Amino acid sequence: MKTIDLITEETKNIVLNVLPNISREDLSESSNLFSLGLDSVNAMTLVLKLQSNFGIKFAVNDINAENFQSIETIVQLINTKQG
Repeated sequence: MKTIDLITEETKNIVLNVLPNISREDLSESSNLFSLGLDSVNAMTLVLKLQSNFGIKFAVNDINAENFQSIETIVQLINTKQG
């Protein structure tokens, strides 16, 4: 199981990969990803990359705007899935 810090760092890297117009400096753990340009298409890409990277599977009801609003909320979800 990965630490919260490692999950956070890997999640940031994946988000930056999915949203290439965002710089690392613009992305804080509490930044609203939807206001930074996350839409339904790249959100699904994000979901797939996170599942692959962390070896987890999100349930249908996990995939919602609240869970994917920020790095913080994604990290909480991933940590729950790994636990």
